[in-house]
Amino acid sequence: MSRHAVERQRAFTTLLRFPVLERRSHPEVWSLVRVHQVVLGEWFSHRLGYRLVVTDSAARLFRLPVDGTVLAPRRFQPPSRRVIVLAILGAAAAEDAEDITTTQDLSDRVRALSAHEDVALSPYDPDRFAERKLFVKAVQLLVSVGALRPTGRDDDEQREGWAHRRDAVGGAYEVRRELLLRMADPLALRVALAGGRDDRPPDEFATRHSLMRRLIELPVLLHGDLTEAERSYLTSQRHRVLAWCAEMTGWTVEQRAEGMALIAVNETDTDLPFPRTRAADFVALMVLDELLRARGVGAVVTSEDLRAAAAEVKVRYPKALINELRADGAVESTAQELLSALDLLRPIETGDAWWLTAVAARYRDPQVVVLNARLDEEAE
Repeated sequence: MSRHAVERQRAFTTLLRFPVLERRSHPEVWSLVRVHQVVLGEWFSHRLGYRLVVTDSAARLFRLPVDGTVLAPRRFQPPSRRVIVLAILGAAAAEDAEDITTTQDLSDRVRALSAHEDVALSPYDPDRFAERKLFVKAVQLLVSVGALRPTGRDDDEQREGWAHRRDAVGGAYEVRRELLLRMADPLALRVALAGGRDDRPPDEFATRHSLMRRLIELPVLLHGDLTEAERSYLTSQRHRVLAWCAEMTGWTVEQRAEGMALIAVNETDTDLPFPRTRAADFVALMVLDELLRARGVGAVVTSEDLRAAAAEVKVRYPKALINELRADGAVESTAQELLSALDLLRPIETGDAWWLTAVAARYRDPQVVVLNARLDEEAE
Protein backbone atom coordinates (compact mmCIF):
# COMPACT_ATOMS: atom_id res chain seq x y z
CA MET A 1 0.00 0.00 0.00
CA SER A 2 1.33 3.43 -0.91
CA ARG A 3 2.17 6.12 1.62
CA HIS A 4 -0.59 8.37 0.27
CA ALA A 5 -3.17 5.59 0.72
CA VAL A 6 -2.15 5.11 4.36
CA GLU A 7 -2.27 8.87 4.96
CA ARG A 8 -5.77 9.15 3.49
CA GLN A 9 -6.99 6.29 5.68
CA ARG A 10 -5.59 7.89 8.80
CA ALA A 11 -7.16 11.24 7.94
CA PHE A 12 -10.51 9.62 7.12
CA THR A 13 -10.79 7.54 10.30
CA THR A 14 -9.60 10.45 12.46
CA LEU A 15 -12.32 12.70 11.03
CA LEU A 16 -14.90 10.03 11.87
CA ARG A 17 -13.62 10.05 15.46
CA PHE A 18 -13.16 13.85 15.67
CA PRO A 19 -15.67 15.64 13.39
CA VAL A 20 -14.09 18.93 14.46
CA LEU A 21 -10.38 18.70 13.77
CA GLU A 22 -8.20 21.73 14.46
CA ARG A 23 -4.71 22.54 13.26
CA ARG A 24 -3.52 23.06 16.85
CA SER A 25 -5.22 20.05 18.43
CA HIS A 26 -4.19 17.53 15.73
CA PRO A 27 -1.24 19.10 13.91
CA GLU A 28 0.02 15.90 12.26
CA VAL A 29 -3.35 14.66 11.05
CA TRP A 30 -4.35 18.19 10.10
CA SER A 31 -1.56 18.32 7.53
CA LEU A 32 -2.83 15.05 6.02
CA VAL A 33 -6.36 16.44 5.79
CA ARG A 34 -5.12 19.52 3.96
CA VAL A 35 -3.03 17.47 1.51
CA HIS A 36 -5.79 14.97 0.76
CA GLN A 37 -8.88 17.15 1.23
CA VAL A 38 -10.10 16.71 -2.36
CA VAL A 39 -10.15 12.90 -2.17
CA LEU A 40 -11.50 12.94 1.39
CA GLY A 41 -14.27 15.32 0.41
CA GLU A 42 -15.24 13.05 -2.49
CA TRP A 43 -15.27 9.97 -0.24
CA PHE A 44 -17.47 11.63 2.36
CA SER A 45 -19.81 13.22 -0.18
CA HIS A 46 -20.19 10.50 -2.83
CA ARG A 47 -20.00 7.41 -0.63
CA LEU A 48 -21.54 8.58 2.64
CA GLY A 49 -23.53 11.71 1.87
CA TYR A 50 -21.54 13.80 4.37
CA ARG A 51 -20.10 17.28 3.90
CA LEU A 52 -16.48 18.07 4.72
CA VAL A 53 -15.57 21.74 5.18
CA VAL A 54 -11.86 22.55 5.38
CA THR A 55 -10.65 26.06 6.26
CA ASP A 56 -7.24 27.53 6.99
CA SER A 57 -7.34 26.38 10.61
CA ALA A 58 -9.86 23.55 10.98
CA ALA A 59 -11.89 20.81 9.33
CA ARG A 60 -15.55 20.18 10.12
CA LEU A 61 -17.38 17.00 9.12
CA PHE A 62 -21.16 17.35 8.94
CA ARG A 63 -23.12 14.11 9.16
CA LEU A 64 -26.14 15.14 7.11
CA PRO A 65 -29.46 13.31 7.56
CA VAL A 66 -30.80 10.73 5.13
CA ASP A 67 -34.59 10.57 5.18
CA GLY A 68 -34.51 12.66 8.35
CA THR A 69 -32.10 10.32 10.15
CA VAL A 70 -28.45 10.70 11.08
CA LEU A 71 -27.04 7.19 11.27
CA ALA A 72 -24.07 7.41 13.62
CA PRO A 73 -23.03 5.73 16.87
CA ARG A 74 -25.07 6.88 19.84
CA ARG A 75 -22.79 8.50 22.36
CA PHE A 76 -22.13 6.32 25.38
CA GLN A 77 -23.12 8.24 28.52
CA PRO A 78 -23.96 11.42 26.57
CA PRO A 79 -24.30 14.81 28.28
CA SER A 80 -27.66 15.50 29.87
CA ARG A 81 -30.29 17.60 28.14
CA ARG A 82 -29.66 20.46 30.58
CA VAL A 83 -25.94 20.48 29.74
CA ILE A 84 -26.76 20.62 26.02
CA VAL A 85 -29.20 23.49 26.60
CA LEU A 86 -26.61 25.41 28.60
CA ALA A 87 -24.02 24.75 25.88
CA ILE A 88 -26.35 26.17 23.23
CA LEU A 89 -26.98 29.24 25.37
CA GLY A 90 -23.24 29.48 25.98
CA ALA A 91 -22.57 29.38 22.23
CA ALA A 92 -25.08 32.18 21.66
CA ALA A 93 -23.50 34.20 24.47
CA ALA A 94 -19.96 33.59 23.17
CA GLU A 95 -20.86 35.11 19.80
CA ASP A 96 -21.29 38.51 21.53
CA ALA A 97 -18.38 38.07 23.94
CA GLU A 98 -14.87 39.45 23.56
CA ASP A 99 -12.27 37.44 21.67
CA ILE A 100 -11.00 36.18 25.04
CA THR A 101 -13.67 35.25 27.55
CA THR A 102 -13.90 33.37 30.84
CA THR A 103 -16.16 30.85 32.49
CA GLN A 104 -17.57 33.56 34.74
CA ASP A 105 -18.20 35.97 31.86
CA LEU A 106 -20.07 33.30 29.88
CA SER A 107 -21.99 32.33 33.01
CA ASP A 108 -23.12 35.93 33.53
CA ARG A 109 -24.17 36.22 29.90
CA VAL A 110 -26.09 32.93 29.93
CA ARG A 111 -27.85 33.96 33.13
CA ALA A 112 -29.06 37.16 31.46
CA LEU A 113 -29.93 35.38 28.22
CA SER A 114 -31.98 32.66 29.89
CA ALA A 115 -33.97 35.25 31.83
CA HIS A 116 -35.43 36.83 28.66
CA GLU A 117 -39.17 36.51 28.38
CA ASP A 118 -38.99 35.04 24.88
CA VAL A 119 -36.64 32.21 25.96
CA ALA A 120 -38.93 29.35 26.92
CA LEU A 121 -36.40 27.63 29.17
CA SER A 122 -35.83 27.21 32.88
CA PRO A 123 -33.65 30.18 33.87
CA TYR A 124 -30.03 29.38 34.54
CA ASP A 125 -29.24 29.98 38.21
CA PRO A 126 -25.47 30.04 38.92
CA ASP A 127 -26.17 30.61 42.61
CA ARG A 128 -27.00 26.90 42.77
CA PHE A 129 -24.00 24.58 42.95
CA ALA A 130 -25.73 21.95 40.81
CA GLU A 131 -26.24 24.49 38.02
CA ARG A 132 -22.62 25.63 38.18
CA LYS A 133 -21.46 22.01 37.84
CA LEU A 134 -23.64 21.58 34.77
CA PHE A 135 -22.39 24.84 33.29
CA VAL A 136 -18.79 23.65 33.62
CA LYS A 137 -19.73 20.57 31.59
CA ALA A 138 -21.44 22.81 29.02
CA VAL A 139 -18.28 24.88 28.61
CA GLN A 140 -16.26 21.68 28.11
CA LEU A 141 -18.74 20.61 25.45
CA LEU A 142 -18.08 23.87 23.58
CA VAL A 143 -14.35 23.22 23.91
CA SER A 144 -14.78 19.73 22.45
CA VAL A 145 -16.48 21.09 19.31
CA GLY A 146 -13.84 23.78 18.85
CA ALA A 147 -16.02 26.80 19.59
CA LEU A 148 -13.83 27.68 22.58
CA ARG A 149 -10.11 27.09 22.95
CA PRO A 150 -8.43 27.18 26.38
CA THR A 151 -5.71 29.81 26.55
CA GLY A 152 -4.18 28.48 29.75
CA ARG A 153 -4.92 26.02 32.48
CA ASP A 154 -8.03 23.93 31.87
CA ASP A 155 -8.20 20.90 34.15
CA ASP A 156 -10.56 19.25 36.61
CA GLU A 157 -9.11 21.14 39.58
CA GLN A 158 -9.62 24.52 37.92
CA ARG A 159 -13.18 23.64 36.86
CA GLU A 160 -14.04 22.33 40.32
CA GLY A 161 -12.61 25.52 41.80
CA TRP A 162 -15.00 27.68 39.81
CA ALA A 163 -17.97 25.41 40.57
CA HIS A 164 -17.19 25.62 44.31
CA ARG A 165 -16.59 29.42 44.08
CA ARG A 166 -12.92 29.05 45.02
CA ASP A 167 -12.04 30.56 41.63
CA ALA A 168 -13.92 33.74 40.77
CA VAL A 169 -13.03 33.78 37.06
CA GLY A 170 -12.63 30.16 35.99
CA GLY A 171 -10.90 29.19 32.78
CA ALA A 172 -9.94 31.64 30.05
CA TYR A 173 -10.94 30.79 26.47
CA GLU A 174 -10.41 32.11 22.98
CA VAL A 175 -13.72 32.40 21.13
CA ARG A 176 -13.27 30.54 17.82
CA ARG A 177 -15.93 32.38 15.85
CA GLU A 178 -15.38 30.45 12.65
CA LEU A 179 -16.09 27.12 14.34
CA LEU A 180 -18.74 28.69 16.55
CA LEU A 181 -20.73 29.57 13.44
CA ARG A 182 -20.14 26.09 12.02
CA MET A 183 -21.46 24.20 15.05
CA ALA A 184 -24.62 23.25 13.16
CA ASP A 185 -25.11 22.61 9.46
CA PRO A 186 -28.12 24.52 8.05
CA LEU A 187 -29.66 21.38 6.53
CA ALA A 188 -29.25 19.32 9.69
CA LEU A 189 -30.67 22.19 11.76
CA ARG A 190 -33.69 22.50 9.47
CA VAL A 191 -34.40 18.78 9.78
CA ALA A 192 -34.05 18.93 13.58
CA LEU A 193 -36.48 21.85 13.81
CA ALA A 194 -38.90 19.93 11.59
CA GLY A 195 -39.13 17.12 14.12
CA GLY A 196 -36.47 14.96 12.51
CA ARG A 197 -38.08 14.71 9.08
CA ASP A 198 -36.61 15.97 5.84
CA ASP A 199 -39.11 17.38 3.37
CA ARG A 200 -36.74 17.10 0.41
CA PRO A 201 -37.54 14.56 -2.32
CA PRO A 202 -35.71 11.23 -1.87
CA ASP A 203 -32.10 11.40 -3.02
CA GLU A 204 -31.13 8.85 -5.67
CA PHE A 205 -28.05 8.09 -3.61
CA ALA A 206 -29.91 7.72 -0.29
CA THR A 207 -29.81 3.91 -0.38
CA ARG A 208 -26.07 3.84 -0.97
CA HIS A 209 -25.42 6.41 1.74
CA SER A 210 -27.58 4.64 4.30
CA LEU A 211 -25.94 1.28 3.63
CA MET A 212 -22.41 2.65 3.70
CA ARG A 213 -23.07 4.51 6.94
CA ARG A 214 -24.19 1.29 8.60
CA LEU A 215 -20.88 -0.35 7.74
CA ILE A 216 -18.64 2.62 8.50
CA GLU A 217 -20.36 4.02 11.59
CA LEU A 218 -22.06 1.15 13.43
CA PRO A 219 -20.59 -1.90 15.13
CA VAL A 220 -22.26 -4.25 12.68
CA LEU A 221 -24.59 -4.43 9.70
CA LEU A 222 -27.32 -7.02 10.19
CA HIS A 223 -29.20 -8.12 7.09
CA GLY A 224 -32.44 -8.07 9.07
CA ASP A 225 -32.06 -4.33 9.68
CA LEU A 226 -31.84 -3.44 6.00
CA THR A 227 -34.66 -2.18 3.86
CA GLU A 228 -35.54 -4.03 0.67
CA ALA A 229 -33.72 -1.35 -1.35
CA GLU A 230 -30.61 -1.64 0.83
CA ARG A 231 -30.55 -5.44 0.55
CA SER A 232 -30.90 -5.19 -3.21
CA TYR A 233 -28.09 -2.62 -3.43
CA LEU A 234 -25.79 -4.75 -1.25
CA THR A 235 -26.48 -7.84 -3.36
CA SER A 236 -25.61 -6.08 -6.60
CA GLN A 237 -22.78 -3.87 -5.30
CA ARG A 238 -21.18 -6.01 -2.59
CA HIS A 239 -17.72 -6.05 -4.20
CA ARG A 240 -17.71 -2.26 -4.63
CA VAL A 241 -18.99 -1.63 -1.09
CA LEU A 242 -16.34 -3.85 0.50
CA ALA A 243 -13.61 -2.33 -1.68
CA TRP A 244 -14.66 1.18 -0.64
CA CYS A 245 -14.59 0.24 3.06
CA ALA A 246 -11.11 -1.26 2.75
CA GLU A 247 -9.84 1.71 0.73
CA MET A 248 -11.14 4.34 3.16
CA THR A 249 -10.26 2.65 6.46
CA GLY A 250 -7.78 -0.18 5.96
CA TRP A 251 -9.95 -2.24 8.30
CA THR A 252 -11.15 -5.81 7.77
CA VAL A 253 -14.71 -6.70 6.78
CA GLU A 254 -15.94 -9.81 8.58
CA GLN A 255 -18.86 -11.51 6.81
CA ARG A 256 -21.29 -13.88 8.49
CA ALA A 257 -24.68 -15.34 7.63
CA GLU A 258 -26.46 -12.71 9.76
CA GLY A 259 -24.55 -9.75 8.35
CA MET A 260 -21.12 -8.16 8.30
CA ALA A 261 -18.92 -5.99 10.46
CA LEU A 262 -16.04 -3.63 9.76
CA ILE A 263 -13.38 -4.54 12.32
CA ALA A 264 -11.05 -1.69 13.32
CA VAL A 265 -7.33 -2.41 13.44
CA ASN A 266 -6.69 -0.62 16.74
CA GLU A 267 -8.90 0.10 19.75
CA THR A 268 -8.22 3.81 19.28
CA ASP A 269 -10.06 3.63 15.95
CA THR A 270 -13.41 2.92 17.60
CA ASP A 271 -15.53 5.10 19.86
CA LEU A 272 -16.28 2.29 22.33
CA PRO A 273 -13.68 -0.51 22.55
CA PHE A 274 -14.95 -3.67 24.23
CA PRO A 275 -13.96 -5.38 26.41
CA ARG A 276 -11.42 -3.11 28.03
CA THR A 277 -9.42 -4.04 31.13
CA ARG A 278 -11.73 -2.39 33.62
CA ALA A 279 -14.37 -3.65 36.05
CA ALA A 280 -17.40 -2.29 34.17
CA ASP A 281 -16.44 -4.08 30.96
CA PHE A 282 -15.65 -7.28 32.85
CA VAL A 283 -19.03 -7.51 34.56
CA ALA A 284 -20.82 -6.59 31.33
CA LEU A 285 -18.99 -9.38 29.50
CA MET A 286 -19.81 -11.88 32.24
CA VAL A 287 -23.48 -10.84 32.36
CA LEU A 288 -23.65 -11.21 28.58
CA ASP A 289 -22.20 -14.72 28.82
CA GLU A 290 -24.77 -15.68 31.45
CA LEU A 291 -27.58 -14.37 29.22
CA LEU A 292 -26.23 -16.31 26.24
CA ARG A 293 -26.10 -19.49 28.29
CA ALA A 294 -29.59 -19.00 29.66
CA ARG A 295 -31.41 -17.60 26.63
CA GLY A 296 -29.32 -17.90 23.49
CA VAL A 297 -28.82 -15.57 20.53
CA GLY A 298 -32.00 -13.98 19.19
CA ALA A 299 -33.92 -14.44 22.44
CA VAL A 300 -35.77 -11.75 24.37
CA VAL A 301 -34.15 -10.78 27.66
CA THR A 302 -36.18 -9.28 30.49
CA SER A 303 -35.20 -7.22 33.52
CA GLU A 304 -35.55 -10.36 35.61
CA ASP A 305 -33.10 -12.17 33.35
CA LEU A 306 -30.63 -9.32 33.79
CA ARG A 307 -30.99 -9.41 37.58
CA ALA A 308 -30.46 -13.17 37.64
CA ALA A 309 -27.38 -12.93 35.44
CA ALA A 310 -25.97 -10.09 37.55
CA ALA A 311 -26.56 -12.06 40.75
CA GLU A 312 -24.66 -15.02 39.33
CA VAL A 313 -21.75 -12.83 38.30
CA LYS A 314 -21.55 -11.25 41.76
CA VAL A 315 -21.43 -14.70 43.35
CA ARG A 316 -18.82 -16.09 40.96
CA TYR A 317 -16.51 -13.05 40.84
CA PRO A 318 -16.83 -11.11 44.11
CA LYS A 319 -13.25 -9.83 43.95
CA ALA A 320 -13.88 -8.22 40.58
CA LEU A 321 -16.46 -5.80 41.98
CA ILE A 322 -15.20 -2.30 42.67
CA ASN A 323 -17.12 -0.18 45.20
CA GLU A 324 -19.32 1.41 42.53
CA LEU A 325 -20.52 -2.04 41.45
CA ARG A 326 -21.38 -3.30 44.92
CA ALA A 327 -24.52 -1.16 45.27
CA ASP A 328 -27.89 -2.79 44.65
CA GLY A 329 -28.67 -2.94 40.95
CA ALA A 330 -25.28 -1.52 39.91
CA VAL A 331 -24.05 -4.59 38.03
CA GLU A 332 -27.21 -5.05 35.96
CA SER A 333 -27.58 -1.35 35.20
CA THR A 334 -23.92 -1.04 34.18
CA ALA A 335 -24.14 -4.15 31.99
CA GLN A 336 -27.43 -3.08 30.40
CA GLU A 337 -26.15 0.41 29.57
CA LEU A 338 -22.88 -0.79 28.05
CA LEU A 339 -24.31 -3.78 26.17
CA SER A 340 -27.09 -1.61 24.76
CA ALA A 341 -24.58 0.98 23.57
CA LEU A 342 -22.74 -1.83 21.75
CA ASP A 343 -26.01 -3.08 20.21
CA LEU A 344 -25.51 -6.46 21.87
CA LEU A 345 -28.73 -5.85 23.76
CA ARG A 346 -31.26 -4.01 21.61
CA PRO A 347 -34.25 -2.38 23.39
CA ILE A 348 -37.70 -3.61 22.47
CA GLU A 349 -40.24 -0.80 22.22
CA THR A 350 -43.09 -2.83 23.70
CA GLY A 351 -41.68 -2.91 27.20
CA ASP A 352 -38.77 -3.32 29.63
CA ALA A 353 -37.01 -5.97 27.56
CA TRP A 354 -34.18 -6.37 25.07
CA TRP A 355 -33.35 -8.53 22.09
CA LEU A 356 -30.06 -10.44 22.33
CA THR A 357 -28.62 -9.67 18.89
CA ALA A 358 -26.61 -12.03 16.72
CA VAL A 359 -23.45 -10.03 17.40
CA ALA A 360 -23.52 -11.17 21.03
CA ALA A 361 -22.45 -14.66 19.96
CA ARG A 362 -19.01 -13.22 19.19
CA TYR A 363 -18.43 -12.88 22.96
CA ARG A 364 -19.69 -16.24 24.19
CA ASP A 365 -17.59 -18.43 26.50
CA PRO A 366 -14.89 -15.89 27.41
CA GLN A 367 -11.82 -17.26 29.17
CA VAL A 368 -11.30 -15.36 32.40
CA VAL A 369 -7.85 -15.32 33.93
CA VAL A 370 -6.08 -13.39 36.66
CA LEU A 371 -2.32 -13.67 36.52
CA ASN A 372 -2.08 -17.29 35.34
CA ALA A 373 -5.04 -18.78 37.19
CA ARG A 374 -8.63 -19.01 36.02
CA LEU A 375 -11.03 -17.03 38.18
CA ASP A 376 -13.70 -19.71 38.01
CA GLU A 377 -11.43 -22.50 39.26
CA GLU A 378 -12.11 -23.62 42.78
CA ALA A 379 -9.30 -23.05 45.25
CA GLU A 380 -7.45 -26.25 45.96
